[in-house]
This record gives sequence, C-alpha cells and structure tokens, in this order.
Amino acid sequence: MQSRKWTRTAICLAATSTFILTALYFVATPYMTSAALANETTTASASTQSVTVVGEGVVNIEPDVAAARIGVVVLRSTVREASSEAGGIMQAVKAALLAQNIEEKDIQTRHFDISAERYGPEGLLQEDQVQYHVRNIAFVTIRDLDNIGGVLDAAIGAGANDIGSVRFSLENPAAVESEARAMAVADARAKAEELADLIGVSVGEVTEISEIIGHGGGFFNNSFSEMALADSAFSIGELTLAMQLQVTYRLQ
Repeated sequence: MQSRKWTRTAICLAATSTFILTALYFVATPYMTSAALANETTTASASTQSVTVVGEGVVNIEPDVAAARIGVVVLRSTVREASSEAGGIMQAVKAALLAQNIEEKDIQTRHFDISAERYGPEGLLQEDQVQYHVRNIAFVTIRDLDNIGGVLDAAIGAGANDIGSVRFSLENPAAVESEARAMAVADARAKAEELADLIGVSVGEVTEISEIIGHGGGFFNNSFSEMALADSAFSIGELTLAMQLQVTYRLQ
C-alpha cells in the first residue's frame, strides 16, 4: 500500500516537472526567436545600406573631323534612265570631291534606292506615266575643316542636289572619353558624400559601377545641324563630350 502511494507521488512530480519545463520553453522561445530575428534583421539591413548616384563628366573640345551627307536624286520615266543619270552625276560629284583633296576612302556610298512615283499634280498617274526616283547618297568625311564650304560648293557644282546636315566630331575620342569618365567618378563621389552627410553616415567602398549608354556611351552635343549652302564661311565652335556613370557606394 505504501509502495503504491510513493509510486503515485513520483508520477505526479514527474508530470508537474514536465509541465513546468514545457511552459518555460514556450514562454522563452518567442522571446529568444524575436531577439534572434531582430538581431539578424539589423545585421542584414546594416550590411545592405548603400547609396546610388549618377556622376557626369563634361569636356569641351575642338572637333577635328566633319561628316557630310552628299547625294543625287533623279526622276525619270524609266528605271534605266534614272539609274544611268544618277550614276553619271555621282561620278562627277566624286571627281569634284577628290579635286578638293578628299581621300577616296572617305567617300562611302551608304544609301541607294529606287522608287516609283505614281502621283502627279492631278492625282494618280496612268500606268504608262509612272516615273522613277533613284537616290544615291554618299557620306563624306572632311578632314580640312577650313574647306567645308569649298567641298560643298564643288559637290553642288558637279550636280549634287541632296545635301544633308554636317556633323562635327573627334576622329579618335578615346583619350577625351577617359578624361570625362574620371570627372564623372569624382562627381559621383561628391554627390554620394553630400547625401551621406545629410543622414549622418559616411561613404565606403564602391560596390557597383556602370556606364549609362547613350549615343555610344558618351555623346557629342553639336548645335550645328543644317547649313545655309549659299554661305561658304562656317563658324565652327566647341563640341561638348558628356559621359555619365551610375555608381553605388556602401554606407558606413
């Protein structure tokens, strides 16, 4: 009888101990889990604090080359007549350009097309009245910038009747692009430090950098677009080469 009593007491004590330990576990575990998660979140947040800015470098330069679009457009009643006449005029234009010290490699035919002209002043033409446009366009590199007017005058005198805009640039812009990139990096750093100072932190290492691609990475800003062909005196100003870089810095 006494043995059974002690056995029952031992079972009750064991059950009570188990209940107490289980309760302590469930009370303590949420607190420990929340603390651990809070610590982990803080660490992750701190490790990913960063700032991303765009830096720009701008360099003013003197152009050393120009590219002109010079072409011939002919309208005739047959494709053969139009093609033959356009070809003959373009040969004369090429000869005139060579006489202006333009190198043959700098005269590149880039566009040639034939199209039917089916409309006249009174509307749709008859089948036997269709005429044909032939357009032959060359892009000409002009290295003597003091003779742009002479080159265009010579081309027009030889029969060119489709003159497009003249664009100025640098033949080898690599060194200037590198200078603009260095300026863009310095500009990005200054912007990042200004932002970091506003929120009471400092700028750390660069974690990511990329060039903003536009117009080939850098672009020449050239206000010279159309020429007054009657005036052979052209004023050539500076070009602006701009490079933009997107840079991400770690904050600390």
